[in-house]
Amino acid sequence: MSEHLQFANHPLMYIVSGIGIALVLVQGTYILRKAMKATKELNMDQKRVKKGLRVAAMASIGPALGIVGSILSLIVSLGAPVSALRMSIIGGTNYETMAATFGAQAAGGELSPMMDPTVYANALWTPALGVIPWLVVTFFFGHRMNIINDFMTGGRKALLPAVSVGAMLGSFAYFVMNNVVKITINPSYAVASLSALVIMIICQKFSDKYEWLKSWSLTIAMFAGAMFGMFFV
Repeated sequence: MSEHLQFANHPLMYIVSGIGIALVLVQGTYILRKAMKATKELNMDQKRVKKGLRVAAMASIGPALGIVGSILSLIVSLGAPVSALRMSIIGGTNYETMAATFGAQAAGGELSPMMDPTVYANALWTPALGVIPWLVVTFFFGHRMNIINDFMTGGRKALLPAVSVGAMLGSFAYFVMNNVVKITINPSYAVASLSALVIMIICQKFSDKYEWLKSWSLTIAMFAGAMFGMFFV
């Protein structure tokens, strides 16, 4: 076993990581309960609320399974407990891998299954310290989001849904087009994105006839697009 893996898979590491994961579960449950309480105080249609929760849960399956492949590389280099903790807190393998790689390189090594313990420690600290600004901003400004919302909409709260949808569509469009323009460099990305687009349109076309497609269209499009893209790897 590599020297750093003796630390990475130590029982104490499982205990500490387990505490962090438990904290995430507690916070998530607390926020969900507060949100459900708020829907009743606002006299929202509970059937639509439950449908929204169901659709969100189904739509999260695709993105969650999408990181399964890339998390294996983190487990090999950082160990299972730390990888589980980082995915529970952040959930973005791209950031975790990039930050851990930078940390290992700064210590004079590389992110790999064979690392010096000092390099390994640096690879752990870098992604952990990198998320501190997000936590600080959330702590100091999270409860003042109404001020930011009023500023963005010019005081017209009816525009807030349009601004939110526009931001989401813009981010999706950026990531999709970023893959499409690389068709000559990495055709599998472009084919996967375009295939998913076509499949999503087809799912939406038939969603009026088959109600369940509205909940599963995103997951179906992501998996089908990835399968088509595999033919061009």
